[in-house]
Amino acid sequence: MPAFPIVDTHLHLWDPARLDYTWIQGNPLFERPYHVEDYARDLGSVEVEAMVFLECFADFDAERGQYLEEVVFVEDEAKRDPRLKAIVPMAPLERGAGVEPILAEMAETHPMVKGIRRIVEFDADPRALTLSSDFIAGVNRLEKFGMHFEINVNYTQMDIVREFVRHIPKVPLILDHCGKPGIRAGAIGQYRTDIAELARHPNLWIKLSDLPVEADHRNWTEADLRPFIAATIETFGVDRVIYAGDYPVCLQATTLPRWVEVLDRAFADLGLPEADTRKIYRDNANAFYRLGL
Repeated sequence: MPAFPIVDTHLHLWDPARLDYTWIQGNPLFERPYHVEDYARDLGSVEVEAMVFLECFADFDAERGQYLEEVVFVEDEAKRDPRLKAIVPMAPLERGAGVEPILAEMAETHPMVKGIRRIVEFDADPRALTLSSDFIAGVNRLEKFGMHFEINVNYTQMDIVREFVRHIPKVPLILDHCGKPGIRAGAIGQYRTDIAELARHPNLWIKLSDLPVEADHRNWTEADLRPFIAATIETFGVDRVIYAGDYPVCLQATTLPRWVEVLDRAFADLGLPEADTRKIYRDNANAFYRLGL
């Protein structure tokens, strides 16, 4: 384990009694509440200094969503665990300029909100959504409110991200979960090509998370993950890579302590000094999310 407390930049919490989440229905692992107390218990030996909440794909449609309701829910969770420092909710950025009232309310009334995330991976037409003029305008509007944008895709959609980032020159960006690379498909060549192109954009950072989930859930090995960990760090450098746990989604394939141990061994084998591991585990997150640690 790291010899210092870390920052977890990807924590999910939900409660079906508070919000609606169609996607968890029928899933025996996820169809239940997950609160800060569950996370604290499952950290085990991992010492965490601060956490960042990421939106949980609560139900929405073209007319309305549970954007502000989710923020309020997480604010309530943070009252019970002050390590929860930041919130990255969803917002209907596809409205273009029409999203400004929601962003303004978040910025003015909910100071824990640091940015917006969108899981374009599950949209009916990810390309049409992500590259639409309204969506791009909505993402660029985040600059006005001092917010960043996080995008969630899988490896078959990385060409969309490569085009999208060209239209977002100033807003800080994060690619969640390394773009969900094709670990099971052995697509390391594609991954190296994609992130080499993306790393050319200095406003884009990458979140080192969820690799066990993208491998064979039950039978993955560290050898399966190592090429993707190494490529991420070698391509983006230690200054734009950010650790994340992705609890409880990670529980499909690993525990939080095991994921940290995998990274510890990979970092050691890559010869990273403690100053660099501090950047990945803590300092980059503190700077990017403006946590004030």
